[in-house]
Amino acid sequence: MNRQERRAAAKQQSKTVAPRALPQYFEALKQGQSLFHLGRYAEALECFDLFERHNPGIAPLYQTRGLCLQRLGRFAEAQADFERSIALAPLEAETHKNLGTLHSRLGRMEQAFACIDRAIALRPNFPAALTEKARALWSMQLLDEAFAALGAALSADPVNAHTIWHLALLQMLTGDFERGLLGREARWKASLGLVDRGFSAPLWLGDTPIAGKTMLLHADEGFGDSIQFARYAPMVAALGAQVILEVPPPIQPLLQGISGVAACIGRSAAASTAFDLHCPLGSLPLALATRLDTVPFADGYLPAPPAARVRAWEDRLGARDRLRVGLVWSGNPDHNNDHNRSIAFNTLAPLLDCDVQFVSLQKGVRDQDRAFLAERGDIVDLTDHLTDFSETAALIGCLDLVIAVDTSVAHLAGALGAPVWTMLPFNPDWRWLLHRDDSPWYRSMRLFRQPKRDDWASVVDCVRRELDGLVSEWRSGARQLQSKAPIAKPLDAVVANYLGHMHRQHGRTDEAVLHFQRALQLYPQYLEAANSCGRLLFSLGRYAEALECLDVAGKPDPNFALLHQIRGDCLQEMKRFEEAEAAYEMSIALDPSLADTHNKFGVLHVKLGRMDQALACFDRALELQPAFSGALSNRALVLLNLQLLDEAFATFGRSLTVDPGNAVATYNLATLQLLTGDFEQGWLGREARWKLPVGLLNRGFSQPVWLGDQPIEGKTILLHADEGFGDAIQFARYVPMVAALGARVILEVQAPIQQLLAEVSGVAMCVGRPSAASLPFDLHCPLGTLPLALKTRLDTIPSPEPYLPGPPVARVKAWEDRLGGRDRFRVGLVWSGNPAHKNDHDRSITLETLAPLLDCDVQIVSLQKGPRDRDKAFLDERPDIVDLTDHLTDFCDTAALIGCLDLVITVDTSVAHLAGALGAPVWTMLPFNPDWRWLLHRDDSPWYRSMRLFRQPKRDDWASVVDSVRRELEHLASAWRSRDVANDEGLAARAALSPPPGTAATAPARP
Repeated sequence: MNRQERRAAAKQQSKTVAPRALPQYFEALKQGQSLFHLGRYAEALECFDLFERHNPGIAPLYQTRGLCLQRLGRFAEAQADFERSIALAPLEAETHKNLGTLHSRLGRMEQAFACIDRAIALRPNFPAALTEKARALWSMQLLDEAFAALGAALSADPVNAHTIWHLALLQMLTGDFERGLLGREARWKASLGLVDRGFSAPLWLGDTPIAGKTMLLHADEGFGDSIQFARYAPMVAALGAQVILEVPPPIQPLLQGISGVAACIGRSAAASTAFDLHCPLGSLPLALATRLDTVPFADGYLPAPPAARVRAWEDRLGARDRLRVGLVWSGNPDHNNDHNRSIAFNTLAPLLDCDVQFVSLQKGVRDQDRAFLAERGDIVDLTDHLTDFSETAALIGCLDLVIAVDTSVAHLAGALGAPVWTMLPFNPDWRWLLHRDDSPWYRSMRLFRQPKRDDWASVVDCVRRELDGLVSEWRSGARQLQSKAPIAKPLDAVVANYLGHMHRQHGRTDEAVLHFQRALQLYPQYLEAANSCGRLLFSLGRYAEALECLDVAGKPDPNFALLHQIRGDCLQEMKRFEEAEAAYEMSIALDPSLADTHNKFGVLHVKLGRMDQALACFDRALELQPAFSGALSNRALVLLNLQLLDEAFATFGRSLTVDPGNAVATYNLATLQLLTGDFEQGWLGREARWKLPVGLLNRGFSQPVWLGDQPIEGKTILLHADEGFGDAIQFARYVPMVAALGARVILEVQAPIQQLLAEVSGVAMCVGRPSAASLPFDLHCPLGTLPLALKTRLDTIPSPEPYLPGPPVARVKAWEDRLGGRDRFRVGLVWSGNPAHKNDHDRSITLETLAPLLDCDVQIVSLQKGPRDRDKAFLDERPDIVDLTDHLTDFCDTAALIGCLDLVITVDTSVAHLAGALGAPVWTMLPFNPDWRWLLHRDDSPWYRSMRLFRQPKRDDWASVVDSVRRELEHLASAWRSRDVANDEGLAARAALSPPPGTAATAPARP
């Protein structure tokens, strides 16, 4: 629509919207609006109809009446009113959005998107329309797009409760309970019909001790929600509180027997009850820090119904000659999602021909179902005797199986530990998650999902086939179906397990381990406690203990997939890769729906260099959990490993769209930015390294960190090593620059490099780590943060050479004496770095790999400290390699030895940095995917002018690297032998290795 058309439409709209209402009917309109907001839609509709009879043609009336009709389920009339409103006011974005919402609810997705997109076109950054678009995308399980739409809605209105609530539902649906449960608290502000009780006692969300307090836990949603979240009452009691439970009367007798409940009262009785704190039942998962893997009491937590009551139902049912199956096909008709989760009884007709005794558990049969139920005299219907949920529980106690749609009876059966099959729509409620046929909330539950929207026929057909199988088993002698739930765990063990989670949540890891171990002492087969204890020990780096904990009773349960997953994690960290692979394969075989297992298996494939398999694993994880930020980040790393940089950037972007605060993704993106020369962005993102789950030690200094944002003249600043030896040497170049700003510099580094760096220009004092805590200083900065603080760009890297002072002459002479007379070109050799480095498998090589170099006519001098067992035998076979490394007591000795050499050849290790910082010629051999500091597609380094880089042309191709180094080395040795002036030999060799001014050494990295 162009500007002229828009003006004409606006002029017409102003005429049609202008109120022509007779004054005496305004009261009816106001009353209708008030009733609508109170949820009294039928009464509101009467008021709107009265107003419309006397005042037709007013657009806002039709819009509001359309919403009212939609709430009443009169969808065709609602659509007509929305369309009438749009005809009168075509520029009203709200009405287009409402019509789109209606189309979406009715499954007309093409029309829905057209209307919602029209609303957004009329009002860009319209939060409600963007949220509705997200809901429509979500209903089609286009989850990435849904997350993006919700992100756009929150960018437009960051405090919009309705959007926050929907984002929380999507986060929980995809398993992100930590953020989802927090966002779900927006339900109190999102006009969802919840009643804030206005208690004067404070709300408890797990943030204060409650020992000795009286806690009111009150139902805030439906029957099913109350049953589901009542599992937390024993946890609250275990924290020392006296628990009063307030619930609707129909479930009061059912829940009053839950362990830990001191009193169970009917809804609204709390006003006359004394208590210190309160918490809605639906907020308990947040208060008790529930994660997907810490849901408590999945095996059942409601007390068994009284035996006498069960016998009464057995008598009503009569003799058992077939499998008994309870049926529920519809829920509360007033539920806002009833159209999606309830079905007509005749939809279940294919089941009814199975040779079982069907027992109706359906209270409040709808008119549309009564005739069909009356025709089926074979269905036992005793629901007139179901006076409350305790009676329903007793009846379930007489059944072998319950088959239900998503309604409160499904929760009841699961909470009793009774076998229950729950039939779900294509777009299920958040608690049922996605792409799995089990539920973390109820171990005895199986989920049957629609393969596409509104396809109940496929669900019923699948249930029928499974039911036929059960009938066959029952006939063959298995006369009683067993629940999937194991024998109930001792309550003390469950409570100890959950207290372990509470302590862990608050950072008290030692206490948490003790509680998990206590749970296992009380119940050695407690797999959840073993899993939790193993994961915690794993996170603490105590891998052997974690494995011992996970090997419950000497052998992990063959049916518990999570235990195999964490075993794989431990074995991977212990570099027992074959065993780790077997553990992951077992976990996936047992439960292919665990996205995290596929993700971890992908990480293992990366470590083993199997990039294609890694991508397949990450892609599978993302199919299962599209918003899995970790899998997206790992996938991006594989693309980076393959140097598919555009795809890597895009995938990191997706990861951060899903989880903007993800430190791992932020850090990995920063690594890619630095690798490609974008230092401005990269240094900033690299600070996320302090938030990595297994990362750097935050020293907790009380003094502020300096990031170049304030003057430091006259101040004392502590510069402290935060990473490895090589990093500390590399970033020590910045010390003179900090001193030049007027600060007194204290340098704190690891002991082996303390003497080496003590003489760097500008250092007032150099101390060994961790001595700084006892020294006075005003500010501090990690060495690895100095490039950010001093705003380093690719073309401003300070590279004075050398910036390390030369080693003492006497020490160099001592090494010359050890080496003896010089008759050949001298080359120092390093082939492996720190075996504990996370990238050691990629950057270290065996000495045997360098065998082609050893035949060159040069004197090879080992600089390799701590050769690995695999290399010692080969080294012993090569007496021509001078190995005096026993005399290398620290990096100063190594520096002095380098001073006696003509060249150093090394893999990416601290010796490469040392040689470069000394200005000594050094050739560094790099893997295909190098560390960020070596950039890409260049054979020089802006960090060290005396360095040449030799890169793998493809992954794991060290042979090509060694061959290239050998050819260059032979040329250099030949040039050395042809020199006339012996005194110039070393200097000339060095000069030949230094690129002349204006060459690649000063050029920016090529993309």
